[in-house]
Amino acid sequence: MKRVLVVDDEVGTRQSLHAIFSGTYDVSMADGAESAGQTLAKEPVDLILLDVSMPGKDGLSFLKDLQGLYPDVPVVMISALTSVRPVVEAMREGAYDFVTKPFDIQDIMRIAKRAIENTTLSRKVETLQTDVYREFPVKNIIGTSPSFMTALDDVRKAADTDSTVLIRGESGTGKELAARLLHLSSTRKDEPFVAVHCASLSETLMESELFGHEKGAFTNADKRKPGRFDLAGSGTLFFDEVSEMSMTTQVKLLRVLQEREFMRVGGTRVIRTNARIVAASAKDLRDEVKKGDFRDDLYYRLSVVPAYLPPLRERHGDIPLLASHFLEFFRRSMDADIDGFDEDALAMLCRYPWPGNVRELRNIIERMVVLHRRDHHIMPEHLPEEFHSGDGGMTFVSPEGMTLEDAVNTYERKIIEKALKETKGVQTRAADQLGTTRRILRYRMEKLDIESSAFSS
Repeated sequence: MKRVLVVDDEVGTRQSLHAIFSGTYDVSMADGAESAGQTLAKEPVDLILLDVSMPGKDGLSFLKDLQGLYPDVPVVMISALTSVRPVVEAMREGAYDFVTKPFDIQDIMRIAKRAIENTTLSRKVETLQTDVYREFPVKNIIGTSPSFMTALDDVRKAADTDSTVLIRGESGTGKELAARLLHLSSTRKDEPFVAVHCASLSETLMESELFGHEKGAFTNADKRKPGRFDLAGSGTLFFDEVSEMSMTTQVKLLRVLQEREFMRVGGTRVIRTNARIVAASAKDLRDEVKKGDFRDDLYYRLSVVPAYLPPLRERHGDIPLLASHFLEFFRRSMDADIDGFDEDALAMLCRYPWPGNVRELRNIIERMVVLHRRDHHIMPEHLPEEFHSGDGGMTFVSPEGMTLEDAVNTYERKIIEKALKETKGVQTRAADQLGTTRRILRYRMEKLDIESSAFSS
């Protein structure tokens, strides 16, 4: 049960609050600041109900102590005073809320519940952020290859400007991570970072998701809904795979970039936005413009500062660093015994072409830790089949004169067709086998003009 500490010098008030909260929370009581301090030193609490007027150290003075010692614990002030001054002082010193005696039972229960829920949510968010930053150390992104460092240097240089940034790179190269680095390196770092995954939203949903809608704007719109621009505020709005955005939505996004304003779906009021726009694409938008699939004016608006993240096959020197980082992360999270890689296993990782890039490397390391977490080293025999043949069991020699892109496309086609053949055209299973997602696999298949129906029989 959540713990509530009642601090009040009046016996009647303490007994009343104990009766109110004891069925829902574990209630402790103290008659003053000194005894409350002793209780807090012995056991953590989730909420403090603190009287303003007490002998010895009064509630406002004790509140200042609590903010320094226990800043994460919400404090609700209680007082029989009708003066506004103590209310203002309490809120200025960081009190969560203020109730007056005699208090309404439902009101004080509601305030207590909300205070505890908000604190619990904040702690969960902090824990999740800690886990995310441990797995993906944004402030210290792993990599030493010159082309990769050049891209990150460009991102950092653009961080403290309002210029739009376009991050290009294959799926799995870390485009969203680079966008988060830009955000955290900017003066907007304390504002929200909001991601929009364009490939996962249909054209009919995109406008409502971006700009929000008013009540009654369409069927089932029973209340106003804020959009991603509302949620971003003065923070960063990140458009992932912006090439998948429909032409209609491209027009509306262009207007926002030009005018810095938008209207909700079904609304008539113009809303100003101060969000910083960052976009990413696995496709070369210049090619999309030539094909007529992307607006040239929007492309120029988005690519004021371009940054290109190289694929992992062009960053062979970073593979040992990334592999060791992911191994340490999963070893800790799964309490595994693995403490490193066998030398031959690491060499095999470095020779692999990594069509799924860093995301594929991460997934394979996670799989190895799951399946062999009681071994002391990841050995060559622990690696998937494709690592032992060097090409997934297929012979592939790059013809003389073939470009790197043609060679990579040929290799990707072979391993995708092999996976589809083994899974009888089931894309979800093929994606799992390849260590990627169905969306990425589908994108690769469309790029290479591969039809799953050819393998379904």
